[in-house]
Amino acid sequence: TPGGKRYDSTGAPKSHIGQEEPMHLSGETEIAAARQRVWDSISHPESSVASGEAGQANVEKIDDTHYQITVVPTAAPIPMTVTLDIEITEATEPSRLAGALSGMVMGGPISGTGHVELTELGPKLTRMVWGADATLGGLLGGFEPMLAGPIQQGAEHSVESLKERLEAEEAATAS
Repeated sequence: TPGGKRYDSTGAPKSHIGQEEPMHLSGETEIAAARQRVWDSISHPESSVASGEAGQANVEKIDDTHYQITVVPTAAPIPMTVTLDIEITEATEPSRLAGALSGMVMGGPISGTGHVELTELGPKLTRMVWGADATLGGLLGGFEPMLAGPIQQGAEHSVESLKERLEAEEAATAS
């Protein structure tokens, strides 16, 4: 796009304020743990979430496919609490988990989809590939370009924390 501007189908410049464009997040990591251990953790978030440097998190199981996640991020530019409703839309044990999310962030709606794919590389080595597309609505949608980096970093930090915990559990059971 010329000059870095975005244009609509008529050729007119788009304004970011109020636009609801999806933000894509993704990552990949290898975890020194059996694929079943990784699956058990990600498919039961109510028992695997942990609070840490990135903030405090709480997961409430509503039923087998619905959860409510409340996060208080410590790195946010202003104090906030984010509450998301998660629906598991696909669970293919032990290789793929997908879901949809919705909620409110700073008075603006957020919605999206995400997935995690697990590939067994060895008896105690699992590749995790994850991705998510989220749409920030309202005024917050206009800040998506500024928020994408910190949100991606937060997601990567969460995956790294999960990896460290699972690897420690795997090592403890090996001894």
